[in-house]
Amino acid sequence: MTQERSIRTPTKIRQLSEHTINLIAAGEVVERPSAVVKELIENALDARARRICVRLDNGGIDCVQVTDDGYGMSPEELKLAVGRHCTSKIIEDDLIHIATLGFRGEALPSIGSVARLSIISRCEGASQAWQICVNGGKVGEPMPAAGIKGTEVTVKDLFYSTPARRKFLKTSRAETSRCEGVIQRLAVARPEVSFCYIRNDKTIFNLPMQSQHERILALFSDVRREELIPLDFVRDDLRLTGYIGASSVNRSTTTGQVLVVNQRPVIDLVMQNAVRVGYRDVLERGRHPVVTLFLSVPLDKIDVNVHPAKMELRFANEAAVRSLIIASIQKSLAIGAGHAGVHPESLHVIPHSFQHKSASIQYPSFQSMGVNESSVANSETKEQLSNLGESLSFRDAQSLSSSSVMNIKSVEQTPNGFTLGIAVAQIFKTYILSVTEKNEFVIVDQHAAHERLTHEILRKQYLENGIASQALLIPEVLEFTESQLSRLLAFKESLLDLGIEIEFFGGQSLIVRALPQVLGSISAYLLLKDLAEELEVDEQASPHETDALHNRLDAILARIACHHSVRAGRVLKAEEMNSLLRQMELTPKAGTCSHGRPTWLKWSKQDLEKLFGRS
Repeated sequence: MTQERSIRTPTKIRQLSEHTINLIAAGEVVERPSAVVKELIENALDARARRICVRLDNGGIDCVQVTDDGYGMSPEELKLAVGRHCTSKIIEDDLIHIATLGFRGEALPSIGSVARLSIISRCEGASQAWQICVNGGKVGEPMPAAGIKGTEVTVKDLFYSTPARRKFLKTSRAETSRCEGVIQRLAVARPEVSFCYIRNDKTIFNLPMQSQHERILALFSDVRREELIPLDFVRDDLRLTGYIGASSVNRSTTTGQVLVVNQRPVIDLVMQNAVRVGYRDVLERGRHPVVTLFLSVPLDKIDVNVHPAKMELRFANEAAVRSLIIASIQKSLAIGAGHAGVHPESLHVIPHSFQHKSASIQYPSFQSMGVNESSVANSETKEQLSNLGESLSFRDAQSLSSSSVMNIKSVEQTPNGFTLGIAVAQIFKTYILSVTEKNEFVIVDQHAAHERLTHEILRKQYLENGIASQALLIPEVLEFTESQLSRLLAFKESLLDLGIEIEFFGGQSLIVRALPQVLGSISAYLLLKDLAEELEVDEQASPHETDALHNRLDAILARIACHHSVRAGRVLKAEEMNSLLRQMELTPKAGTCSHGRPTWLKWSKQDLEKLFGRS
């Protein structure tokens, strides 16, 4: 039996009830427990709290409690605080110069409409605290209560008044993870505030007031001190500070990225895309860096009143923000190997597709770097190289002569300043072992390292000489959508610099006359289509920054570098090994190979002592 749904045609406009309005607002402001955690912590920070404690039960579904030592509220202010659009954070209706995290006056009434809300607050100097309760939108009267200076907000039974909404929540573990992400971002954004986090009656962390550096290390336990690179750049009225992880320290998602604008953690596509472009040359595809960036922008050049959740914003000059982030990251990463360490425990498992098999072909040596392979100091050195150049298998361990020990001892007498140390051995004809003056030993993948050096030389040549263009024997006429066509034609001159020559052909078509010579035989349509789509998605991008062309060109450079580098399996002499180390120290981005794999790893004396149970 077919049932027809009757459609009621409204005949009269009416005003919604206050309760219904709060439920609608709650749908935007309070999507899940993590949104409650965010709003309550932001209120505590706006109240100038110096210590904040967050408690979660069952992922925040059963209970979220945030306690702070901020200003506190009087009984009259408590009554106003749970009313819609009541706030102390906007002065004279100024929505331009917003310096606080909150300003809309929607959070508490929205939370109270879908949960059991209790607020206990006491102002400094007040004789007692006051409490107000809101259950499913029903507001009680302020009552005297016991409490110290500050505010304690407790939210229980989230979405109990809207059971259908509660069914959309994920598991307790998933909701807990989202809440912890919010706590982490806010704690990183405000290191001058002490944070305590308790989950199901267990203290997860209790952080004192700290510096930015110490707070990041405390919350990102998988990142080590030597793996963080500081940055501090100023351009016009923008300032970017923070820490970025070494390129070899990366994750499969963006959970390791904290972006803060004027002390407000945000999720901003302009900044995320800029981070991606900044790391593009040193990360394998599908991996994401660990970064914590603090951007300071004049209040009148940013709009935070975009969405009730206040996680999104708009910049008056997106191009300037994007350019600053890309340039700052690339300049900070343009350091030689050895300056930002990579500990083996921080690495992810490299996909099998990135592993290279050794070839039996003999490739050029380091002569281009000024090394003479035939130069050996004396017979004693020859004997040492003979011993050290062979694979150090377990079987060979007992047969090692004292020459290797003598070589290691001599490191103590080498000049200071070599961050990758002095080579003392080559193991498995693949890895260079060196020792530094700081009681550290380093292992270098000789093929990966030389591949990066070769890649950088090739890249420099292309940047200096430009990309050669090759005219098509038969020009191609291609048809695109109107938006794709207009975007490509808008960047006609920039594309010409990249070796792509196009002209408008009428209607929605253009003619392609030339393509980059290095790409060889390639589909002009697929290349230009990818370029147009990327330029449409990211309006601030230029063809030089898109992946469509960059990845194709860089893949070819990487392939050339790979096949013209010293291979695994080749015995290297002491001069060659040390020459490679010195070149790595001087070459930007030498910490990873062309595929994003690490070129070197470092262990300290303390690391070894832990492995052997000596500490």
